[in-house]
Amino acid sequence: MKLYYLGPKGTFSYLAAKQYKSESEMDFEAKSNLYEVVQAVSNDDNSIAVVPIENSIEGTINIVADALTQQNIFAQGELHLDIQFALYGSQSATVNDISKVYSIAPAISQTSQYIQKQGFTYDYVDSTIKSLEKITNHVGAIAPLGSGEAYGYSPIEENIQDFPHNVTRFLVVSNQPSSIEDVEDASDTLLLITPQFDKPGLLASILNTFVLFNINLSWIESRPLKTQLGMYHFFVQADTPINEDLAKVIKILNTLDFQVSIIGSFNKLS
Repeated sequence: MKLYYLGPKGTFSYLAAKQYKSESEMDFEAKSNLYEVVQAVSNDDNSIAVVPIENSIEGTINIVADALTQQNIFAQGELHLDIQFALYGSQSATVNDISKVYSIAPAISQTSQYIQKQGFTYDYVDSTIKSLEKITNHVGAIAPLGSGEAYGYSPIEENIQDFPHNVTRFLVVSNQPSSIEDVEDASDTLLLITPQFDKPGLLASILNTFVLFNINLSWIESRPLKTQLGMYHFFVQADTPINEDLAKVIKILNTLDFQVSIIGSFNKLS
């Protein structure tokens, strides 16, 4: 069975995938961008993918959120990964030798205070691991802590992220919904709620319906419906399995002119 992830080896997606399954258990296959990851798993019945959905600093990963509305993929699990960055450079290089760094945009953003403090200029690459290819005597790479060693580099400085509690939430997805037996003891259910009409109090109606049944929501996110300006989907992650109360919530929302789709019911894996 294949496991797709945003590669190459050493990325945070790779580290999250290894947290879920070992390479001896599944056939890991790297893709060059998240769109390719989503396309691959949606077209492959014998596969799963590990994709980032939310970072505690940067917020929602929009390309993945949109894929959940547009592609035939379902959530099978959730895991969390601590995000730790390091500055990598050439052998024997020090911080004082570095004048420029490369990384992906979120990594640059999440280490911006460190970059400014050191007076580095910066530029972007397609993945944190590709930044290692840019290393010279005066050019460094900002990459996941522990990733550069596999490519022959040692960290110049560790834990350079701006915030100590930096965590990314990943979803395990496939193109098959979970069976009823698999979700009986689930801790969470992820829903996509789509209004049929624009009217006052849309979000309040959704929230109040969950309140009626004392169901806590751990994630609420809106994404453009892409049909007209001002119309949105709402992602809602509820701390409950699919049960009688949740079924009542869905029925009430249907009567209030919302379309409700279950993206997945699953357990947090970390």
